[in-house]
Amino acid sequence: MNTFVRLGILSILATLSAAAYAQGVIRGVVRTDAGPAANVFVNITSKTSDYRQFAETDVNGRFIARDVPAGAYDVEFSATGLQTYVESDVQVADGGVAALDVTMIAPLNIMEVMTVASASRRPERIVEAPAAVTVITNKEIAAQSSHGQLPRVLESTPGVELAQAGVFDFNVNARGFNSSLNRRILVLVDGRDPATGFLGNQEWGALSFPLDEITNLELVRGPGSALYGADAFNGVLNMTTKRPIDSEGGKLSIALGSLRSGRIDFRYADVLNDGWSYKVLGGFFGSETWSQSRTIAEQVTDIEGNPIPGEFEYSGLGATELVSLDDERVTTVYFSGRVDKEFSQGDVFTFEFGTATTEDGLAVTGIGRVRVDKSNRPWFRLNYNRENWNFMYSYTQRDTPDGQTSLATGNLLWEDSINQHLEIQYNRDFWEDRLQLVVGGAYHDEDVDTRNDLGQHTLMKEAKKEDQQAVYGQITLKITEQLDLVLAGRWDDSSLHDSQESPKAAIVYKINPNNSLRLTYNEAFQTPNFSEFFLRAASANIIPFGGLQDAVVLGGFGLDLRNVGQDGEPLGEDNGPALLDWQNIPVVAAGNPNLVPEQIESWEIGYKGIIGSKMFLTADYYQSTITNFVTDLLPGVNSNIATFAFVENLPAEIQTALLDTLGGALGPAIAAGLTNQNIDLDPNGAQIVPDGHPVIVVSYTNAGEVETEGFDVALNYYLNEKWTIDANYSWFDFEVIDQLIGDELVPNSSENKINFGVAYDDGRLSGSLKAHIVEGFPWAAGVFQGDIPDYETLNLNLSYKFGDNWVVGFVGNNILDDEHFEIFGGSINGRRILFNVNYLF
Repeated sequence: MNTFVRLGILSILATLSAAAYAQGVIRGVVRTDAGPAANVFVNITSKTSDYRQFAETDVNGRFIARDVPAGAYDVEFSATGLQTYVESDVQVADGGVAALDVTMIAPLNIMEVMTVASASRRPERIVEAPAAVTVITNKEIAAQSSHGQLPRVLESTPGVELAQAGVFDFNVNARGFNSSLNRRILVLVDGRDPATGFLGNQEWGALSFPLDEITNLELVRGPGSALYGADAFNGVLNMTTKRPIDSEGGKLSIALGSLRSGRIDFRYADVLNDGWSYKVLGGFFGSETWSQSRTIAEQVTDIEGNPIPGEFEYSGLGATELVSLDDERVTTVYFSGRVDKEFSQGDVFTFEFGTATTEDGLAVTGIGRVRVDKSNRPWFRLNYNRENWNFMYSYTQRDTPDGQTSLATGNLLWEDSINQHLEIQYNRDFWEDRLQLVVGGAYHDEDVDTRNDLGQHTLMKEAKKEDQQAVYGQITLKITEQLDLVLAGRWDDSSLHDSQESPKAAIVYKINPNNSLRLTYNEAFQTPNFSEFFLRAASANIIPFGGLQDAVVLGGFGLDLRNVGQDGEPLGEDNGPALLDWQNIPVVAAGNPNLVPEQIESWEIGYKGIIGSKMFLTADYYQSTITNFVTDLLPGVNSNIATFAFVENLPAEIQTALLDTLGGALGPAIAAGLTNQNIDLDPNGAQIVPDGHPVIVVSYTNAGEVETEGFDVALNYYLNEKWTIDANYSWFDFEVIDQLIGDELVPNSSENKINFGVAYDDGRLSGSLKAHIVEGFPWAAGVFQGDIPDYETLNLNLSYKFGDNWVVGFVGNNILDDEHFEIFGGSINGRRILFNVNYLF
């Protein structure tokens, strides 16, 4: 373990051991139906003297008052938009702790009191946040948690591009330029990034908790590297899970449904003496998929050999595969636990751990579809939080003990990766809260190894490692009661690329307490993943070799190069294989260590407001410039790969004729990828192809510039205490300023998207019906290129509570069974319905 990481953990433990119990403490948690209630003013008044003390809740709704004399107190809770609540006759013993758990009643429009923490890494009202933020509460998530598809809870939110390639294979993006393995939205669970090591994507089927354990989910749309660093390119998805104190008691949930879907989840949490609490979680879920086999033998074709629509998923480059899919059922088994120690002075120490094992998941990648035969995802997290400070260390691992099968080539691919992250953050208010400061530092290192059981590398030439350091900060200056100026920036230094600076500036004008305008400028970056830097793997045969075998017979010279050895002489016993054995030319995908991070520069203007007492309206317009795109796999773009070299004694006129033949048969762009350089997988010499044998190498490079613009508008209308209507519309457009020949710069997202829905909740019966409408668009990512037709889905969720212990529910996704693509190369998605029963004890 890195020395810096050890010192960080020791500093957390040293601070923990130094924490002392204060005498006379009142502490507690304040909530509303919208979740934890931040910035609630707590007024503590003695019933027998003039003693008074004040406190304020943090982002998790916690508050603490220290050094309270023994006696009886009235504790008043108040906040803008919430009904004032008083807890009377709170008894504090000498040296004791009085714990309060308070629920405050929110107004009809809960946006008046909703706070967010992700835009500025500190709590603030959503109408004042200097970014476009979407919040999904625990209540909304719990209503549909049985489907187990975390990204789906974002499907109907403004500006989100949700692309599903399989039952648990999703890509989450915003503001264009999605991909089959999108990494432009940074995903955090309690501050920990669960992304895979080699590709950097999210493995959504490997979560180690049920969805209803998420107490709050915030999506910040727009570049976020100023506070979060690499990969917060188009936004940040920040999730907070429940503490043990938030979910005392037990819960057992069972769900069954279509596609032989089934899941069982168990949770138990308890609060012990002296501030200790714990929680344990465990479960299993599994489902069939919509994915079909694509081998030649399993295609249903017409008389000319073309796949018949509806019988085979799609046709085109990379359509056929060597490996057949059996009757796979994606399964996951998970377990996790958490222990909290809450000290009387308000400090909280958390130790959390978990693991998940998923089998037979399917991912769409740039080199074709890959079946994850088995993936283990152990992790743990240490966190120490005290007034103004937060210390966090996390460890995340991924290993594939049975390998991952490339369906296109049949090769087994392995990954064993470890990601360690340490972060320290400090925040404080100055000048009577007119100046708010957030500063922090982070360090992480990542190790990736792709060796199989025989010690041979399967995805890289050798094991690789990255370490990265960063410092960041944000200042919010309240110039007047109505005008805030926000300045932020971050510096990242990595062993894989040059240092990156990410500035941010924003002006927030508060028209009144419930309406605001903002202007924001952001710069952000996305680091190439280990695959893009260091990939070495056989690729799907994306090069059209048909007819080339005959084209290389050079008429006029009386020479057939299929019968010429490496020395230019007719084949004999001592001169090796044929110079050009076109029947067996492989295609190799290779990384490019000279890549630089992608860059984005973005301007935004936005409005958030509560109109009357029933409507919450947001509108956001943005313009961005994106440069240094990491291209898809292309031939001839990697300067580290030598061009094809002919044998010295081959006549010059034959070399010229051969080059002309290659250019005519392959096309100049593909012919540029031809090499006979030794392309090896292993430093000990295990080769994909023999030395000197022709091979087509496809690789990555940085190229291109695109200007984008878009507009999101959304409203929530609260008809009454039971009924809510929501709707949103997103428009996106782009212009390619510069593009590399052969690369397909398309945003992989729709120009127009519409969502609308209605929800009902009377305390026992709750439900929602939501429509999702997407205009068709072109798709290009790796070997998969084609058109996504228009599609519409309708989702229905219902639940009913019997007494205090039983809840039954129904979750229906795409209930009208509109079969459609969302990723070209993914599955044909259909209907999925589940019934669930929950028992609380």
